[in-house]
Amino acid sequence: MIGPHFVRMVRNLVGLGAVALGLGTMPALVSRPVLATAAIRIVINVPSRTLYLYRGQSLLHHYPVAVGRSSTPTPRGEFVITQKAVWGDGFGTRWMRFSAPWGIYGIHGTNRPWSVGLAVSHGCVRMYNRNVEQLYALVSVGTPVVVEGPTPLVRIRRPLNPGAIGQDVVELQRLLRLAGVYPGALNGIYQASAEEAVRKFQLTVGMPVTGIASLETVRNLLAYTRSAGPSGYLTPAGRWAW
Repeated sequence: MIGPHFVRMVRNLVGLGAVALGLGTMPALVSRPVLATAAIRIVINVPSRTLYLYRGQSLLHHYPVAVGRSSTPTPRGEFVITQKAVWGDGFGTRWMRFSAPWGIYGIHGTNRPWSVGLAVSHGCVRMYNRNVEQLYALVSVGTPVVVEGPTPLVRIRRPLNPGAIGQDVVELQRLLRLAGVYPGALNGIYQASAEEAVRKFQLTVGMPVTGIASLETVRNLLAYTRSAGPSGYLTPAGRWAW
């Protein structure tokens, strides 16, 4: 994950098309909403520290990666590539941001190749420069990115209202999907589809129908889904298996 000082710099200067960061020169970001070829997708397996590139059900490539430390984990969930850029130095030769909404996270190269294969980052996914250049050429803005690993990565410890974002929202969406009321993406954004799923679940278990994931709602969700087991795992096929 990139620190807030860097974020402010990018927001202030991105309109200039190039930013001198002291880490190298950043050209204009690719932000036009180009739809990727639907069959291409990225799956990042955090425990094995491996990135897989699929076309349909066929594995095209797999690459070793570095992932986040336990204190700054790589987000789990179902995202998309939202930016591509050619950077340098600490970010290696390529950068691809994905859409985890509670920070700036990306897949990028590195000038510390010894770190690949370790859990050492602030949440970003590091690759060898030669590998990230190959991946960069094969994916587009809009390419799906599934980040998989044992769940829950975090517990839900606050009431969640429509508009909330975070890894705990991914956990709520995961539980709602397991309960059979949520067909949407595990994207960490409490959107209308998640609110409607909460309403359906509350109606199912006889709770007041508010659309707000209160802690009581979460406790009932956990009890409702307990027969499936206490933890889950997002498979390379992009489905939560239990």
